[in-house]
Amino acid sequence: MLRRGQKLYYRHTVPVDAQRLLNRLEIWRSLRTDSLSVALRRLPGVVARIEMEIEHARAMAGMPVDAMLIEPSKDDPAERPIPIGLPLAASIEPVNPLTLAEAYRSYIDDPTRAWTANTREAYETSRRLAIAVIGEAVPVASISRAHCRDMLDVLRFLGEDRTAKLDKLIGDFAALSTKEAEAVATLYGVWNDALSEGTLPSDDEIISGFLNDWHPEKRAKFRASELPEWLGWMRRHGIVPTGSGPKTTTGRLFV
Repeated sequence: MLRRGQKLYYRHTVPVDAQRLLNRLEIWRSLRTDSLSVALRRLPGVVARIEMEIEHARAMAGMPVDAMLIEPSKDDPAERPIPIGLPLAASIEPVNPLTLAEAYRSYIDDPTRAWTANTREAYETSRRLAIAVIGEAVPVASISRAHCRDMLDVLRFLGEDRTAKLDKLIGDFAALSTKEAEAVATLYGVWNDALSEGTLPSDDEIISGFLNDWHPEKRAKFRASELPEWLGWMRRHGIVPTGSGPKTTTGRLFV
């Protein structure tokens, strides 16, 4: 085990015969704790999952495998539910969920990957954009389809000349909360769709489309009275659609 930052990690050397299958020499896994005692308790499960991944890669390549590592025996005691009386919540050590920022950083800083300077720069740029739109503290397990729709709306705004716009956009979004970034991304999608259909929508029509034509969660999270502020913000920052790009379908109720 190795400590990186505030977390303990396990480094597993990939067997020679599986290195070409996995295209890597080592596998790193976060034990998601800074406590050595907790990490040691979690380690066997992490090792077992890695061994299962390696054995599965061998099976997919038609190589001999240990079936026990892929599919546990039916008489394995772990397959039978074991009743456990949980202690009080106060006595359970809280588990900090892996955040988007931590996941990106762990991937980019993986010492087993030999990134070129250009590749690392590209990943850093995508990381900054994703964090600006979705939020660095959002747990990976909580990233929803709505988050993905917002990211797609932003990428559509960038268009083909995205390189020229990206740095400015990241700077603009960095000052927004996750909810505010969602409002801007959705307003952009509604507005752009109307333009692509040949209409020039008023602010009231954009807001109505935002609240009534898209996912019902929008109406639950936003009030009509707060959206004009973000339309104004978009105009001041030059985030104004032109009707280009494909029409949005994932977020709308009616297409």
